[in-house]
Amino acid sequence: MSTSFNFGGEVVGFGILAAGLIFLYGVWLGRRDTGWRAAQGVLGAVVLGGVLPFFLIQFVPALFSSDSRNLTSLLLLTIVNIVGVLVAFLPWLVAGNWLEILRREGPST
Repeated sequence: MSTSFNFGGEVVGFGILAAGLIFLYGVWLGRRDTGWRAAQGVLGAVVLGGVLPFFLIQFVPALFSSDSRNLTSLLLLTIVNIVGVLVAFLPWLVAGNWLEILRREGPST
């Protein structure tokens, strides 16, 4: 059984979409500077989400064992996959926070 780790694809795709949407919302409200800071924050979450799994994977050497019948390996692999999906949505969480900030400030007059 071959297992591949693909943490980067989801994080980058969701993150760039979230950064673009939050920036466009800031421009639409007339708060381009706040929208730009929000987009930078979301892109920072993209970088964190893309790099974080590589730092965490070194602490789980059991994932690299080829014995797929070992319950511990399967449990750790499942946990890492769940964490990978949660990290993929980290940029959307940051974008939602900035969305609340932009909504609270309202349109510029």
